[in-house]
Amino acid sequence: MSYNQLPKAFKAWQPWLSWFDESLQPVVADLMMQLNILLGPVKESHWNVQKLFSGLGDLRQRGNYEHLLFSEWLIAEDEPDEFIRRAVNYEHLFLAPLQEKSKANGVIIALFESSVLQLGVQRLVHLILMLLLEIRSYNHHSQFYWGVIENPSQLTLFKDINDLKFLLNHRSKMLATNQMFNNWTNYFKQSNLIYDECWLIGGNHPSAEFITHQVSIDRLIKYYDKLSVEIKNRSTTRHCLLSLPNNIICAKMLSGQFISDNYFAEIEKRSIVPINIEFKPIISNDGNHILTFTHDKTNAYSITINDMLSSKQICRIQYYYLKGSVLGLDFQGKRIIAFICEQQKLYLWQSNKPKIELSMDFNLDQDKLLPQFICLYGNHGYDVFFIEENKSLLCCWYGISKKKDEVNNFHIIADNVITLFKLDERRAGYVYLNDMQQLCIHGLNHAHLNYCLVGFEKQVNQQIYVTAENLWLKGFGRLAIGYGRQWTVFTTENDFINVTTPNDWQIFGLYYDAQQNCTNFVMINQDKKQVALFDYLNNKIIPCLRSVNEIVSYSYNSLAKSFSITNQNGELMLYSLITQSIRLKLIKTD
Repeated sequence: MSYNQLPKAFKAWQPWLSWFDESLQPVVADLMMQLNILLGPVKESHWNVQKLFSGLGDLRQRGNYEHLLFSEWLIAEDEPDEFIRRAVNYEHLFLAPLQEKSKANGVIIALFESSVLQLGVQRLVHLILMLLLEIRSYNHHSQFYWGVIENPSQLTLFKDINDLKFLLNHRSKMLATNQMFNNWTNYFKQSNLIYDECWLIGGNHPSAEFITHQVSIDRLIKYYDKLSVEIKNRSTTRHCLLSLPNNIICAKMLSGQFISDNYFAEIEKRSIVPINIEFKPIISNDGNHILTFTHDKTNAYSITINDMLSSKQICRIQYYYLKGSVLGLDFQGKRIIAFICEQQKLYLWQSNKPKIELSMDFNLDQDKLLPQFICLYGNHGYDVFFIEENKSLLCCWYGISKKKDEVNNFHIIADNVITLFKLDERRAGYVYLNDMQQLCIHGLNHAHLNYCLVGFEKQVNQQIYVTAENLWLKGFGRLAIGYGRQWTVFTTENDFINVTTPNDWQIFGLYYDAQQNCTNFVMINQDKKQVALFDYLNNKIIPCLRSVNEIVSYSYNSLAKSFSITNQNGELMLYSLITQSIRLKLIKTD
């Protein structure tokens, strides 16, 4: 997803923002804007009280007659009365002495806490404040020095982006102590260092006499995506809840990855076998594994790529031969789980494990995949759930242990089931129609979901997409139901909004951005060459990925916040909405 240019308000910060990758610049600018309003005015420099005489300059109507213009004296000689009149009415013109402020630089100092209490996202505030104080000193012709509380008497003149990385490398297992503050107090007394501001940045410490500003940073229990930031000086206190970017962006910045340099770079790999363009690849919940078929559907292959937080570029492809007809596939962590039919018997297949036979009272269509199939960790093994297409039955085998050769505990949980959705590796939910044709949501494996939607009207060919898994674990998540261009998005069981999606676009997923607290549709255009997000609240289309060749199949995993596409040229791509980039391109073999 390409970012728009920064607003004009940020142009003055561009020299510093240019240190960061283009994808990070809007994030850094937003954090700077949130904190900048807390800094307050700059204290008048000790150096700037000096006034330097710099000759004569400005014209004024009052002044010392030693500086009266020569033309005024000529009037006194030729027209004495006019000279007196001008004097009485303050119309004489004088040359005023020109004074200017001293060009000597002031000093701003920042001391950062690097103890274990400030490790983590709190250090993101350290980075942003370091930038803002450098800009502050630059704008006021000052010098910016920084140090670490745990390393007394060591100050460094800020130079460039490397200082941000040096700050990140300072980590201490010791907590800040009174002795450390005493050492800094003695240092400032002995050095006779004159400074305008001294910022103490970290936890809530007792104020020391050398401090002019104190910044306290605390994590919040209720808000995992916010930090409490409080800035005190000797007269005022300012406070804000700093909104953080998503976890991946935070981790990227805190690891010092400020530019791309192989980070989030797309991996390009050639497949040694043709890709089955008709099969919709299955994406693991962490977005690091993709599962697909070969053309003849006898081999499944799993593609593993590096984790988003890793700087390594890894792509491994493993091939698995499946003898029977595959009815369902899923990832459980890194492990592949397959539901297969072989010689009229049903089996649960796991990579590098013996097959487990499953008993069932009715037959399934062996020629096509089940519409929905998921595997969860249970209390005594795996729990496998699927929807039987013809009868819309939600079926399950509970407690499939690795030690068993055959499992008989088959159950039918509900009928008129429309969709299944995972909440995490252990819990899930499903959407169904009750006897009164009301749309209801219920939980599986101790997921406490029990909702009945108000305002639902059943129509032909309706589709349902569910997202915001973390919200479902606390309450109501996000759900969209509709078909074509007319959709209804539910934010609670009693609160919904009707949405008309753009012409020539087809919906295939629902994406919830926790940082912005907004829900967008994932959609593909009519030409099958572009995937985009639709921000329905602002009626805005946000392009994500373009394909030169027509896209034949596509899939989306809301837990991974990633989608895959396979085009008619036999190329598979994986796109992450978290990193807003293509993570993998699997190209067909020549």
